[in-house]
Amino acid sequence: MATPIQMPSLSPTMTEGKIVKWLKKVGDKVSSGEALAELETDKSNLEIEAYDDGYLLQILVGEDQSAPVGAPIAYIGAQGEKVAAGGAPAPKAAAPAPAPTPAPAAKVEAPVAPAAAPATGGGRIAIQLPSLSPTMTEGKIVKWLKKVGDKVTSGEALAELETDKSNLEIEAYDDGTLAEIVVGENQSAPVGSPIAYLTPKGGKAAAAPTPAAAPKPVEAAAPKPPAPAAQATSAASAPVASGGRRVRASPLAKKIAKDRGLDIAQVQGSGPSGRVVKRDIEEALARGVRAPAAAPSAPAARKAPSAATVARPEARSEPLSSMRKVIAQRMTEVKPGVPHFYLTLEVEMDAAVKVREEAKAMELKVSVNDLIVKAVAMAVRRYPKINVSLQGDQVVHHGSVDVGIAVALEQGLITPVIRDADTKGLQAISTEVRELAERARKRALKPEEYTGGSITVSNLGMYGIDQFVAIINPPQASILAVGAVADKVVARDGQMVIRKMMTATLSCDHRIIDGAIGAEFLRELRGLLEHPTRLLF
Repeated sequence: MATPIQMPSLSPTMTEGKIVKWLKKVGDKVSSGEALAELETDKSNLEIEAYDDGYLLQILVGEDQSAPVGAPIAYIGAQGEKVAAGGAPAPKAAAPAPAPTPAPAAKVEAPVAPAAAPATGGGRIAIQLPSLSPTMTEGKIVKWLKKVGDKVTSGEALAELETDKSNLEIEAYDDGTLAEIVVGENQSAPVGSPIAYLTPKGGKAAAAPTPAAAPKPVEAAAPKPPAPAAQATSAASAPVASGGRRVRASPLAKKIAKDRGLDIAQVQGSGPSGRVVKRDIEEALARGVRAPAAAPSAPAARKAPSAATVARPEARSEPLSSMRKVIAQRMTEVKPGVPHFYLTLEVEMDAAVKVREEAKAMELKVSVNDLIVKAVAMAVRRYPKINVSLQGDQVVHHGSVDVGIAVALEQGLITPVIRDADTKGLQAISTEVRELAERARKRALKPEEYTGGSITVSNLGMYGIDQFVAIINPPQASILAVGAVADKVVARDGQMVIRKMMTATLSCDHRIIDGAIGAEFLRELRGLLEHPTRLLF
């Protein structure tokens, strides 16, 4: 069924938006998190991004045309699908809806702010926790970038907000002074609730009515992870580069660049109209651009505590991170909801280890895990019956082979995806795996880099784990758990010999994959790893 993309509400005062430019045309394939159009608001130009995969079926609001908040501006759906009659922009609304619509299909690069509460009796404006996706119910304040009494400019970052995938910034939609902070750092609050109050420019900081007590961290399970929005800002506060050229950048990007000593004028922006956003700064730093080393301060002398002052350490508790909540929610749904079955075999890895050593001698960075990823991709290509997923009552047969890599983070787990891994060489896979893993640990991945995928590889061999089983990563239908490569005594031609062995366990969704299919896949995988020259062709 075609899904409408609705005009989002980006500020408390916004009643309509104007499409500046469509970045996709009718018939184009669209991925979740991909920019669809550039939108002009009363504050700045932002991007509208897709929440779902599909094809752009119809555009209702053309370039340089406006539509009220909440009105459909386009439709996304399956290729060739027809949009029902009557798919036209809704009539102009008198005011924006006070809350996010039930199931919007698009998101914007800036956080979607619900309509602001009316100014309080003291003339103050409530800053509400924005909704970053249709399924988001709460958010956690990581850090306040302003303190009470600070002057605030429209478009300026106020705080960092934690989502399940990355940290985003909350920006001010009005000029004024930060009068009160309601939700402190490391505290959570539901979408739409006030997190702070702003005294408007020219207004008097009157005594505020007593706000509700600061919300306690919400312990309820989080919803399915939304695709994170990227930061956006108005061009009014852009820094000036050498030669007089103005650089458009988000406040958070400017702050990080300043803190790290990075010349922001040298960074290529990926946001709307070339704005530099947080991920651009992090990618520039990851490429080797570093701040000048600061002179280390002399460490304070530590006084050894006496035996009398040493106390037993007490237990501490902390709220679940947004990422960990989503993991808990999804695993609770998947494990009892998906009928798993498991297949295990041992693989002789002597030849694969030798290939890795030869590559290392040639100063090529190829790991055993890279060999496994390539072998998995080729095995999937040769046995496409395992390259499926279940969506409703439809079995989707994927045309490409995209392999997910489980990456452990301090906050939980994420699976960046190597696209078209079956067509890439070992060196290309190795480079991409390292880059994606590094950016994953910095929480800088884009939605299209961790969504989708044919199958996931979870490797705990580097931790010395011999064997384990993994839980399927939905909507995928299989996941491969890989243990350590270790010397073992095995029988060969009636003789006891020592070989480098590795255990691989395949978890499958028995609703659409049968045991014989999984067994054929594992047999092909073992053949590729035991004869790794086949990975080169």
